[in-house]
Amino acid sequence: MNRSKILTSFISPSINTNQSLILFKNILRKEIPNEGILTREFEKIISKVLEVKYVTATTSGTIAIFLALKALKIGYNDEVIIPNLTFAATANAVKLAGAKPILVDINEQNLLIDTNKIKKKINKKTKAIIAVHVSGRGSNILKLKKISKKYKINLIEDAAEAFYSKYKNKPLGSFGEIGCFSFSPPKIFTTGQGGAIVTNNLKLHKEIVKLKNQGRVGKTDGGEDTFDSIGYNFKFTNLQSALGISQLKNLNWRKKKLIENHNFYKKNIKENSNFKIFSFNLKNGELPLWTDIYCKKRNKLFNFLIKRGIECRYFWHPINYCKPYKQSFNNLEVSRKLHGKLMWLPSSLKLKRNELVKVCKLINEFNKKYNG
Repeated sequence: MNRSKILTSFISPSINTNQSLILFKNILRKEIPNEGILTREFEKIISKVLEVKYVTATTSGTIAIFLALKALKIGYNDEVIIPNLTFAATANAVKLAGAKPILVDINEQNLLIDTNKIKKKINKKTKAIIAVHVSGRGSNILKLKKISKKYKINLIEDAAEAFYSKYKNKPLGSFGEIGCFSFSPPKIFTTGQGGAIVTNNLKLHKEIVKLKNQGRVGKTDGGEDTFDSIGYNFKFTNLQSALGISQLKNLNWRKKKLIENHNFYKKNIKENSNFKIFSFNLKNGELPLWTDIYCKKRNKLFNFLIKRGIECRYFWHPINYCKPYKQSFNNLEVSRKLHGKLMWLPSSLKLKRNELVKVCKLINEFNKKYNG
């Protein structure tokens, strides 16, 4: 893709340079760019926003899931149920922990894991279900919580795409034992790379903090530290925290803009049997990070828009289609049906009204000609 020809971007972070620089300069003057006081402030803000007791910032959303699994003592010979439609990071984190990802098909209406198909996958080796809140949706979370409680297995939320999104006015990421978030550039705010783990369980929180810091407990100054277990180095930095804090100050504006983008598409693009915009339950608090669509002739639409300077993004391949996790589409029929027909429309925080108008006009033109 020749980016010089892109007129409307799929995503574009909204960063307040002046506010970020003020915080950066303060950090650099004090010569503490590593994890420290500002990271604790960053975690405290997230704790308040998500209405959870404990937050641990880490290097990425992938590592957040990995640490969640390790804190729950999930590893070799264990199985973890995940949806077949998710970013590869979900499956990779399970493998990194030493466990086996078990794929379950998705619901055709909302692209979330099909709760009716989970029971058949549960056995003595099943230790957790990972709920993936695709594009900010979480309407299946109470059913997943009920299943996890019934079978006494852990519920982890991959809320990478769901920061500030809610279900029944309760923040996604706060329903399970542990919630995991990502702050990469396409998200509602970004720290470049980075993520966070949230929980209301103090014991789990202490274990996560220990694991992310080489297994150390108590005072940790790099000298005669006390190492309670094997651990890792997944610490955050004050520099990343500064970038995040500067954006969290206008979180409500960001939320409003994402909702406006999605509502504009829903109102102005004509749908038919060959073209559909997936909905969000806005009244219940779901926040559309991105607007995702079904199009029978997706590749043709994608190229049609790209040639006119409109950047969209293909959906992920189903996990079972990817080489490391290759398996047949048996019992994954919805995944097979939707494969190659899903993509995201431009969902940038910087989208202007004239750009939205253009995208809608072009898609309607395409659908009238090819999908009518």
